Order: sequence, then structure tokens, then C-alpha cells
Amino acid sequence: MKTAVLLSGCGVYDGAEIHESTFVLLALSQKKLDFICTAPNIKQHHVINHTSGEEMNEERNILVESARIARGEVVSLSKLDKDTISSLVIPGGFGSAKNLSNWAFKGQNGEVLQEVKDLILHCVENKKPIVALCISPTLIAKSLEGTDNHALLTLGTSSEKSEYNIAEIHDSVSSVGATTINKSIKEICVDENLKIISAPCYMMDAKMDEVYANIKNAIDKLSELV
Repeated sequence: MKTAVLLSGCGVYDGAEIHESTFVLLALSQKKLDFICTAPNIKQHHVINHTSGEEMNEERNILVESARIARGEVVSLSKLDKDTISSLVIPGGFGSAKNLSNWAFKGQNGEVLQEVKDLILHCVENKKPIVALCISPTLIAKSLEGTDNHALLTLGTSSEKSEYNIAEIHDSVSSVGATTINKSIKEICVDENLKIISAPCYMMDAKMDEVYANIKNAIDKLSELV
């Protein structure tokens, strides 16, 4: 059994956050947890020039871009055998809110990509632990909307510096049925009942070593639950 690492492309503004994704793979390796990288085999929402922040007139595939992080070893989400995975980790980055869902554009009124939702629901229903980093807890909240499962999640804290409105995001997540809690970059949130771990990572104004420590704490907890 392996931990599935769900990627959403390559690059913070239009895909998976590269630091977070790499730290996840490192932390899993350090805990000797086998993993498999997976991503949807579809076009990403758009392509961003990461030096300027401007949109580029080109198209890229989420699976192909995710392969850059996975060093080529990535499986299409549609071909992932969910029965062979023990757990799930979802790094952050705008890809979670643009490619795996449309949260970036519609917020709590948006939708999660069906095959992503199916994966999340499979894990929750089968008591397989999930780690959701940065903005990716929004995927958990939306996937569980309308079910009997109400996750305890964090996307950071409004009491420390962030370029995002954490209180507003928490309100949006709460509006679809989840319960939110403030956590700093030094903390993780653990829903013991649903086995869901969330950590703020780059939702906060954090240094790289702080993000790594935050992710390591989350993966250490995952190791206890698997």
C-alpha cells in the first residue's frame, strides 16, 4: 500500500506549489512511507509566467506538468487503483483551486473535479488518512459538502501575517459544512474522527524552513495514523 500524492501541475500560481510538493516527498521518504504521485490527465486552467504573474497564451497538461515534480513517475488519476493506496496527501498551490477545483473563481459555490472528489470520498469512507496542505483543505470541505461527514480543518490563522484573508476563507469553508480552527505555521490541525490532517504552509507568511517543519509535522502524524 502506498500514499497517493495528488499533484495539480507545477508552479505555485497555476499548479502544485513546488516547495510543498517536494517537502512532502522528502518527509514521506524519511518516514519510509512508499508513495505514488498522481494527477488528472487534463488541461490546466491557464498558464502563468512566474516571473511577472501574467497569463501566457499557451496550454499545458496537468499530468505532464506534474511529471516535472515526480521526475516522470506519475500516474493519471483516472488510472489510479484506489484500493492500493493507504492514504492521500494533497500539496497546495493555486492548482488546487484552479485545476482540481474552481474555488479560486467561485469560492464555496464552485465544484471539485469529479475524479478528485471521488478519491477524497474513497479515503474518508474507508478511513484512509488524508493530509491537506495550504489551500487544499477547500477540496476536502467541498467534497464532503452535503454528506454526514463534517471535517475539522485549518487554512492558517488571522492572528499572524498572511497575504490572504484567512478569516474570510475560513468563513467560506465553514459555509459548506466544515469546522475551521486557527493554526499557526508551527501547528497542524488533526481531525481524529475522519483522520484528516491539515497544515497552513504557505497560506501564512512563512519561511521555507518553517514550511518544511510544518509539513514534516503533518507527515509524522500521518505515519502514526496509517
